[in-house]
Amino acid sequence: MRAVEFIALVLFGLSVLIILALVVRRSALARASRRRTALAGQLRPTALELVSGDRADSVAGLHGPEAEVFAELVGGYARRVTGDARQRIAGFFETSGAVDDQLKRLGSRRAWRRASAAFALGDMCSLRAAPELVRALDDRARDVRLAASRSLGRLGALEAIEPLIDAALSRRVPHDVAGLALLDLGPAAVPRLVELTANAEPAVRSKAVELVGLLGNAGDARPVLERMRDPAAAVRAASADALGRLGAGEGRDALVRALDDRVPAVRAAAARALGRTGGRRAAEALLPVARADAFEPGRAAAAALARIDPALVLQAASEADAGPHLREAADLARL
Repeated sequence: MRAVEFIALVLFGLSVLIILALVVRRSALARASRRRTALAGQLRPTALELVSGDRADSVAGLHGPEAEVFAELVGGYARRVTGDARQRIAGFFETSGAVDDQLKRLGSRRAWRRASAAFALGDMCSLRAAPELVRALDDRARDVRLAASRSLGRLGALEAIEPLIDAALSRRVPHDVAGLALLDLGPAAVPRLVELTANAEPAVRSKAVELVGLLGNAGDARPVLERMRDPAAAVRAASADALGRLGAGEGRDALVRALDDRVPAVRAAAARALGRTGGRRAAEALLPVARADAFEPGRAAAAALARIDPALVLQAASEADAGPHLREAADLARL
């Protein structure tokens, strides 16, 4: 009995010690958080001076926690600014040695350190990091590859266009992650993407065309228009969608012709695109497709027609040969 009581007392004592340790740790973390918050408030004006171009002399004298908090502030601003401000931020991180430190961490044996470094480099605005981040797209750890993709987009590293597309197609990086990184590159990526629309690989051509449609403008429609005759159906479908986004009137004839494509997915993409470009000729071409085509192109054509001319859809839906897609589109148009 005494042994049981002794064990119970020991366990009780251990429980008290654990609780006390947790309380002390929580208190220490709270104090550290308050100190960092106070430091952030003190250093924010200096960080703003750096970003705006009026660099304070006190920046060079920061060390320890002050330097860490200051770097966090400047890195946060890097996500909101463009142009010369980004160049100043890059200069700060390069001269402070932070870029070199994070590049060294990219070679760490620990995956979490590599991922942390890859992520941090994206907020340092220094293109010096781009080659190493491109190599990190082949890292054995998924988190490192994801962080590298994000940072390459943040840096606007145009040399990463093909590696990012390849990483997405090989599934080393999820399509949505690589896609967001490529979109972050912005319109500056369009000339290289236009070149890739003629790549030997259909998957690369398809992705390049898709991105031209998202990042380009009506003046970039010509190379996309050429891909409407591509031997690969996926490229033709991507080209049709891209022409719809670019809004180039010169693509309307090619989209109308694509309504007769042998592949339903291409016909559906052409119908969606014509819904964006609009026009009487588009409406006339869409009507028979909406009446009688297969499910995917028929439904897309009916929806596109409702977008162009709702009155025509309501009229056509009342006819005996309307079909389910026109009737569905008419019901939605009445809502």
